Amino acid sequence: MRPAWLSYWGSFLAAMAVIGLWIAQRPFFDGMADALGLSTEFAGFGLAIGLLPIVIRVFYHRYTHAYEIENGTKLRLVAGFISRVKREFSLTDKVQTDMGQSFIGRILNYGTLAFWTGDDRSRLTWKDAPDPDQVVAFLDRLKSGDPSASHQSSDAPRMSSTSTGDGHASRIPELPTLKEAKSSKYTHFGRAPDYKQVSEMIAKRIKTPLGNYTDNDDGTVTDEQGQLMWLRAPWGMVWTGVGFASEPIPLKWGTAADLFGIGVDVGYNVGSTMAYMGHEKRRASAFSNGYERGSCVVHAAGYKDWRLPTAEEIDRLSPYIHSNSNDAGRKDHDLSRDDTYDWQWHGKAARAVFQRLYPELSAMKSYLWTANGLGGGLAWAFDGGLPVGDFKVSDERPVLFVRKLTGGELKAPRMEDEELQWD
Repeated sequence: MRPAWLSYWGSFLAAMAVIGLWIAQRPFFDGMADALGLSTEFAGFGLAIGLLPIVIRVFYHRYTHAYEIENGTKLRLVAGFISRVKREFSLTDKVQTDMGQSFIGRILNYGTLAFWTGDDRSRLTWKDAPDPDQVVAFLDRLKSGDPSASHQSSDAPRMSSTSTGDGHASRIPELPTLKEAKSSKYTHFGRAPDYKQVSEMIAKRIKTPLGNYTDNDDGTVTDEQGQLMWLRAPWGMVWTGVGFASEPIPLKWGTAADLFGIGVDVGYNVGSTMAYMGHEKRRASAFSNGYERGSCVVHAAGYKDWRLPTAEEIDRLSPYIHSNSNDAGRKDHDLSRDDTYDWQWHGKAARAVFQRLYPELSAMKSYLWTANGLGGGLAWAFDGGLPVGDFKVSDERPVLFVRKLTGGELKAPRMEDEELQWD
């Protein structure tokens, strides 16, 4: 973290004063250039000479002062370019924190933080820290040993305490926001450590005619055949340890692509159909054909490589959305090609699997953006009525996140097979 830009408001005012003076006294500078036999165009050097010390001072101070947190246990102040000064301060539960803000600091949201031990024999000061209240809250979580604060940023998810009906205190995850994702380039799905420990987790493998899926007991679902891991609920909801709570965050496609990832454009001219049907468009939208990571890091279930899925990837969810009263499922999982297609699009079997794997999605109208644009102000989205459809990029829709498996990622100490009943 570096000093807040807004803490240099005095320098900004000084620069505006220099510019105003130069404009007001332009005839003087023009006359000076003329007296020296120079073109009046050189009168602009007067402005540059006045602004240069101010600009140098701002950039020198900002980029020679850095405030760091190492492994959540040590505070550090580093100052200087060539000759450097470094001060370190151990972060323990005995450290006291003072925060001071001037009147202007409160308006512009910056302040000075002072860290000291109970006997006041050691002290470290962070001047002009941006959003000091949030920094203090983050450091308090580090001192308490909260693992959700392991992301070393003052914008990591905050936790608050509340009282449950039985009189016990529980920790409720703070909701992620679009503003936080844009400003800090970091977002989350909350965390509720009081619900379930890793040692208590039991992963469930669910076998279907279209491949095996694993409920990892941490809010994620693994598609073994596709080698994908999905967060089972849209962004905006928070994992409580037993399910997801709150509501999804709707956002425009351009914002979603900028924050969470953008794939290649797949136009109508790809393949033999105008709609998003057929193998040609699915292959064209594949991750391997081109993908640019978004600017925002998504932290959930212990992973930080979540991204917006391509149309090909999100299409793998569609077999379980489209079901009606016809039961085309087969318990023996020995399906012909036609029966497999029917199983994808119809029947209690498909509905039962989807409701088991993605209960939050099955309970809502599942409009979800993909990472693939279409051109002409359109982008592909999973619309809940077809596998993927085209929608205006100005529409606001939720997003679901996916990541590629890298191997050895089952956290639950036990794995059990689960048989679904759909009769």
